[in-house]
Amino acid sequence: MFEALFEALGTVLSGYNILFLLLGIGFGLIVGVLPGFGGSVGLALLLPFVYGMDPIAGLAMMIGLLSVVSTSDTFPAVLIGIPGSVSAQATVMDGFPLAKKGEAARALSAAFTASMLGGVFGAMVLTAAIVVARPIVLAFGTGEMLMLAVLGITMVGVLTGTSALKGLMAALVGLMVGMIGVAPATSEYRFDFEILYLSDGVDLLIIALAVFALPEVVDLLRTGSAVAERALLGHGWIQGVKDALRNWWLIIRCSGIGCLIGIVPGVGGSVVDWVAYAHTLQSAKDRSQFGKGDIRGVIGPESSNNAKEGGALVPTLIFGIPGSGATAILLGGMILLGVEPGINMVTRDLPQVYTIIWSLALANVIGAALCVLLAGPIARISAINFNLIAPFMIMLILFAGYQTNRTWGDLVALILLGIMAFYMRRYGYSRPALVVGYVLANGIETNLYQTVNFYGFGVFQRPLFLVLLAIALLSTWYGMKLIKTQKREQQLPKLPLGVGQLTFLGLFTVFAAGIVIMGQDLMFLGSIFPTAVGTVALLTAALLFFHMVRETGAPNATRYDDELLNNQDKSPPERQLMWFLFILGLTALIGFFLSIGVFIATFLRVRTSLSNLRIAILTASGLAVLAIVGHLIHLDYPTGLLQSWIDLPWPLS
Repeated sequence: MFEALFEALGTVLSGYNILFLLLGIGFGLIVGVLPGFGGSVGLALLLPFVYGMDPIAGLAMMIGLLSVVSTSDTFPAVLIGIPGSVSAQATVMDGFPLAKKGEAARALSAAFTASMLGGVFGAMVLTAAIVVARPIVLAFGTGEMLMLAVLGITMVGVLTGTSALKGLMAALVGLMVGMIGVAPATSEYRFDFEILYLSDGVDLLIIALAVFALPEVVDLLRTGSAVAERALLGHGWIQGVKDALRNWWLIIRCSGIGCLIGIVPGVGGSVVDWVAYAHTLQSAKDRSQFGKGDIRGVIGPESSNNAKEGGALVPTLIFGIPGSGATAILLGGMILLGVEPGINMVTRDLPQVYTIIWSLALANVIGAALCVLLAGPIARISAINFNLIAPFMIMLILFAGYQTNRTWGDLVALILLGIMAFYMRRYGYSRPALVVGYVLANGIETNLYQTVNFYGFGVFQRPLFLVLLAIALLSTWYGMKLIKTQKREQQLPKLPLGVGQLTFLGLFTVFAAGIVIMGQDLMFLGSIFPTAVGTVALLTAALLFFHMVRETGAPNATRYDDELLNNQDKSPPERQLMWFLFILGLTALIGFFLSIGVFIATFLRVRTSLSNLRIAILTASGLAVLAIVGHLIHLDYPTGLLQSWIDLPWPLS
């Protein structure tokens, strides 16, 4: 074991692998600094560049990015009081008050030290889990793997979002989207509506960008202009390190909490920092300064949110079951690289597992060091007006989406699914649950028809299968009870149930009904999974409708928006969504390259107060990037009516 472990370290540090690790770390630092983004968005943007890479280099780059987002997201949390991602929410409680006292440097250095130690702790836990799990996973057959996947989906669905039923519905929608294309059991084309683009299914990259990146951009556009003024770093870099080392026992405890929460599918970054913060508060003798600038309120959450990545990789690597949206995208990226997580990986391909572990550990150490060295420039980035970044971020998202298959369908699918994902967020449906369902769809269906063939009803005589089934049912019941308790404690006002909510649920219901009806035309093995999932989705939709009516009153025409409670100062989302439709329509007329130039110039004119000269320079810079990248990868951008009438030179053609 130790020989293989150190051999993997040499592999990571050799050749170009260390450079790709550093590249992933650098990209992760930038993603974490931008408020509202996170590991899911970063990995989604990285996928098109990972495709076709050497597996070791690709794994190093993805793990490097995922590992450091929870480190660099501390910058906006401490400096401007806005978490860079969901895993830095609790850091704001004491980090921002420390910054206002002139001790931002102390808070940041304590956070980076705690993050580094927590990340290394998570890597150690992952190593131990792999060693312990190897003999256990050999007892798993197709039936047990099927139930593990079902357990992962139910836990992610129930424990994410604002409603257990909405979470389950989102997971089922993900499963149904994952069925589009070729049936694994019978090789039949299904649910493609005779559209050539859908014959191979919707690509993972399109799903990832649409579900995570596009809604985040829209939501940030709704907030208005500048994020905040940059806070001064102040003093206390050495003191912060001393604070972290002095609280070493707190770091170990919170790192353990982070690993345990990371292992449980569906919990992850949305709660880990709050659980760690609560533990830090409860275990402290003097609580008087918490919320006012207690350094322990920074150390506890930061050690836990980095350790959770090691925990989240346990089910992902051992069983191929992603526990969150980020690990679902990571799993898809591994498959693109030809790496298949699961039983075979931990029994036959240990060098790749150890490569991931070393990448995780090294990324946390290097990321923390870079955050300290680059604190000044990064602090300035965290306060940049998002309106200056937004058009180029949208350009990058659309470029990454088009790079998937290089067809018009990529852009159309990206924008339409992105609009759907925004309304999922608006109405409280879990987006990570949808992605996890999509990623696991093919594996679940394969295990299902293999289980039917191998065991039949005899699978219910296998003890481990029954244990996993019982855990799945209990976790679903407990998750529903937990969410109900949380809603009661929060005492949220009941708003009228509007047409928007009902229409959105109706679309999901029609989709499920179509899956069931069209599934009857397939061969038996090809119809089992669509019929089962579609039927469960219809039942879930019915339960959700009655639950929504009971909780919010009779349906009426009043708009119901789950986000209105916390976002009453934001502009209507439809206004921001029009930018994407504007690009799509303009591309149909004058082609993608020219439409991006018009979009950037128009956006900067409408949303900023820049001079015409600066707008022209920024627009030309964006187009230059597109032209250079297109030339390097031999990419022709989508054309419009203009190109069919006039013969234009590349890249306008």
